[in-house]
Amino acid sequence: MKAKEYEAIVEDCRKSGMTILEYSERIGVSVHTLHTWIRRTRKRQGVRDDRKTYGEYRAIVMECKRSGEPAKTWCEEKGIRYTTYCGWAKKVYRKEGRENVERLCGVERIPRVRQPEPKVMANPTLCEMRR
Repeated sequence: MKAKEYEAIVEDCRKSGMTILEYSERIGVSVHTLHTWIRRTRKRQGVRDDRKTYGEYRAIVMECKRSGEPAKTWCEEKGIRYTTYCGWAKKVYRKEGRENVERLCGVERIPRVRQPEPKVMANPTLCEMRR
């Protein structure tokens, strides 16, 4: 499909007053395809993409870590969706390593030690309960 064609569809979507999901169902196109057309149209028109760059969300993750507050509380105070923040943090941790990020922020992490579960044969009380 040519750029002019999907630009016309995007413009019609805007004027319709429908949500993107409703409009995509009406014209028989997947919502992901419609989102792609909207993003391409915005790019051609010189409108900045609303998504943040890696540097922008890395700075947000670092600021949250340095605050010392739980991430969920911090996000509520800043007006950031917690699930969005978690996605950014996941990308930063994958790229730079969680330990490195926490060290840079001055966060000391207490390692969690997992307790081994008792074996059934080693615990006679559990053996009695199984009978």
